Amino acid sequence: MEIENQPFVFQVDSPIVKSTYLNNDNFLIECDNSQENKYCAIYFCSNNIYYPNTEDSFKSSILDKDRYEWYGTRVKYAHKHIFIRDIKKQWYLTGVNGNIDRPEKLLSFLQAETKGYQVVTLGSSAGGFAAVLYGSLLKAQLILSFNGQFEIQSLLKTSTESVDPILFRFNKNKQSLDFFDVKYYIENAENAENIFYFQSVRSNIDCRQKEHVADIKLNTIGFKTSHHGIPFLKCNLPAVLEKSNQELMSLSGKIHDPLWFSMQIVGIKATCKGLYYQFMKRYF
Repeated sequence: MEIENQPFVFQVDSPIVKSTYLNNDNFLIECDNSQENKYCAIYFCSNNIYYPNTEDSFKSSILDKDRYEWYGTRVKYAHKHIFIRDIKKQWYLTGVNGNIDRPEKLLSFLQAETKGYQVVTLGSSAGGFAAVLYGSLLKAQLILSFNGQFEIQSLLKTSTESVDPILFRFNKNKQSLDFFDVKYYIENAENAENIFYFQSVRSNIDCRQKEHVADIKLNTIGFKTSHHGIPFLKCNLPAVLEKSNQELMSLSGKIHDPLWFSMQIVGIKATCKGLYYQFMKRYF
């Protein structure tokens, strides 16, 4: 439900984003025939798919590189891989393209593409929000949320239309409001025990999100960091994505030191390499 006299916001109003939304799929499907035809992994991109919100940044990440988060870090045992991005960076409230333009249509699309598979969903931040939402609805075997939001309703008080335009323009649309909060979907999911939430316990934003679902028993894996997104060194991700539900359960209910966690997961040498890579990335 849009209103007149809206302020121009690049990520939803610019001609280049509108054209890409209408004419591109904004999803990518690949199969690994070396793996048993059993698991399908769905990777949801975060709102950091391009940054800053400029035409140059958008062209570089989306048009030139055709970027999808997680493309280089996959669930190795999956046969089918579905990469999803929301180029409007609005928690998939307008789906992903001109045909799949609502959450209900995105769900139908994913239901069709995952038929016959056991499903794994994952993502960080806004991608984690979507992973929990669609993972719950798809009855996923495993859901991994790395500091994903559980609700976005509160952003109507803490954000602005220039940052999160769709939230403000659709905030009186009952159909859209149903997807502002995933708590209901968790509470009514048959697979809530399959949700694993990786939380930065020193991040105020992420702590407030966790408080929203404090009355729900979740498999929470805490980390002593304030970093939003992946709360540990990214060199740990391949090892984490290979873990079974039972192995992840053994990590739950604890607060881990990121460095000690890394040394346990990938060893000292790989941890040092990961630290060096992270330092060089930030430095440059």
